Amino acid sequence: MRDMETRLGILEDIPIPRARNSNFHTVIFHRWKRRERKVTKILANLFIHGISTRKIKCISKLLWNRDYSPATISRSNQILQEEYLQWMNRPITEPIRYLILDGVNLKIRRHWVSREALLCAIGITEKGTKEFLCFHLGGRESTQSWETLIEKMISRGLSLNDLQLVTVYGNPGLLRSLETLLPGIPVQRCVVHKIWNVVGKCPRNLRNIVPAEMKSIFYATNHEEALERFKAFKERWQQQLPALVGCIEKDLDSLLHFYSFPYRHWILIRSTNVIERAFKEFRRRVKIMETFPNEASCHRIMFSLVKLMNEN
Repeated sequence: MRDMETRLGILEDIPIPRARNSNFHTVIFHRWKRRERKVTKILANLFIHGISTRKIKCISKLLWNRDYSPATISRSNQILQEEYLQWMNRPITEPIRYLILDGVNLKIRRHWVSREALLCAIGITEKGTKEFLCFHLGGRESTQSWETLIEKMISRGLSLNDLQLVTVYGNPGLLRSLETLLPGIPVQRCVVHKIWNVVGKCPRNLRNIVPAEMKSIFYATNHEEALERFKAFKERWQQQLPALVGCIEKDLDSLLHFYSFPYRHWILIRSTNVIERAFKEFRRRVKIMETFPNEASCHRIMFSLVKLMNEN
């Protein structure tokens, strides 16, 4: 006799036939199985959507008259591991026109709690479809970590012939890895990150004026107008804020690459906002956990969030 936990409730005292002198096994249940797989997936999905293990315990009591322990819920998440491995190794079949790369810091418990960078890539296809292509837990955002992520995508089918632009936020390790692995492909520096950098170099009494004037450079109608606006910006602030002007001028070419592409694409490719919105969801979900208990847990939860974003 065996009890079976199903999405409709608990079936009690199910008679299970035995055959001691043969190789007979029932096809209705796997050996030792006492919970329907859909129940396990429901528990995992509740956790992925931001419900704490303590709250899930109360919800499961209402749904199935069974309060699952936090340890049981954590084990339920392990069914995502196989899906995660398949997703990370799936081929990239759609031609990727634009690639957006960025990283977010997360807390992971190893021998101690450390902040590690989750490196992420979003691709935009010829049809305008956005897809989360890959992520990699890279420790710190080093050249080697970024190269590992990019090489993984190339091995899965990322075509360098189709790729026309890479948008990044300016991490030195990332820029070096692009020079090595994606030579000849234009690099667009994120204009939003650059504006944030400028705010840090502004006196407090100018923080409402200078960033607004700088922003107008990146909202010009064409490349020539953007250069004229920068020239006027430089003439106005060169004497008072030379370091700030130099910070913009040294990266001006890479900040204005997006003007070479169709106007309707500018909002997608001039910044890493597409991927920053994903990071906002990551932080919201991770907030209730404080830290990931291990690397595998981080992979499973991030994969589930990424999968939801791709489906939507």
